[in-house]
Amino acid sequence: MKYFVGLLAIVALVAGATIGGYQAWDRATHTKDDNGGVLAGGPTTTSTQAPPPAEGQVIVTGKIDTAHLDGAGVHPLPMPLTVTTATRGEGGATITPVTVNGKTTSIEWNAGQPLPLEGDGGSLVLGPISVQVGNDILLVLDGVHSLAPGTYTINTSVAVGSTPKDSVTFTATDKTTIEFRGTATTPPPTPGVGVGIGGSGAATISGNLTIEHPDGSTTTASGITLDSGSYFLNLTPDPAGGFTVQATLQGPVH
Repeated sequence: MKYFVGLLAIVALVAGATIGGYQAWDRATHTKDDNGGVLAGGPTTTSTQAPPPAEGQVIVTGKIDTAHLDGAGVHPLPMPLTVTTATRGEGGATITPVTVNGKTTSIEWNAGQPLPLEGDGGSLVLGPISVQVGNDILLVLDGVHSLAPGTYTINTSVAVGSTPKDSVTFTATDKTTIEFRGTATTPPPTPGVGVGIGGSGAATISGNLTIEHPDGSTTTASGITLDSGSYFLNLTPDPAGGFTVQATLQGPVH
């Protein structure tokens, strides 16, 4: 569960908005003997059962069909990575300012082919993003993000300034941004492993779900929506495909 579950290993978890999601999870699982939100064990422990969620929270468990999360916090994505859009030739990305052959310019990718981005030690530094979960996990990159300073290579057709190129090597600075459009997505660096995802925003989960309420009661549902609030999801690969979930949602749900 290497990089992506380092946060919990990659989407790992966060800073800023995501801290609210982790704190919600910690409150829901906290006992006086715990260690950073993980239930403690040992000879003196009389019970390892987690308490019910706090007021304003619910705990969701079960098998996911789909989930959509907004405002997720994700650690910088290491190189290499490959980005595609929902429809080939629609959307793309603008990278600016960059230096190519000693000149300051910009790079345009028109999504005709996947965007393979390489860079020794480089990374894509993300703002809050959306995450789609089904049989796989996809990070939805639409919006403006940053590239860590360094040298990068793109081996696909792009426009450097107004000049078409089959590939380009460029230098990014601390002012370089990359703006994605057209439902541009990439998988986490270690796809197919369990992850923890936290954030602040809207969250929708569908599947065969059990929902635990602050009074200790449980209900079953085929879906739940958090309109706005904080969330933290532990996603575990299911041998039959897809993921099981244990999530804490804090805020108005229906």
